[in-house]
Amino acid sequence: DESRECRFVFIGKNIDKDALMNGFLECKAKPLRFKVGDMVEARIGGTVREPKYTQGKVIRVWDEGNPYRIELQDGKGTNVWGPVDHD
Repeated sequence: DESRECRFVFIGKNIDKDALMNGFLECKAKPLRFKVGDMVEARIGGTVREPKYTQGKVIRVWDEGNPYRIELQDGKGTNVWGPVDHD
């Protein structure tokens, strides 16, 4: 068995390696605040000034590239993604 690794390769002249690495690392995902089973408020619409939220339960983390998959407590078992993790 051959070991696998992921590697990024940047090709160019006079590349500022430190700036490139720092910028790249800024995109690194931070640890998530919620775990499977936690109750959260999920934004389900509204406006920027008056967002609409509802209760939901985290049922998966890192689902299809989204931090959270949430089951809304709407009596229908509706599932939505939580694409962003912020207050």
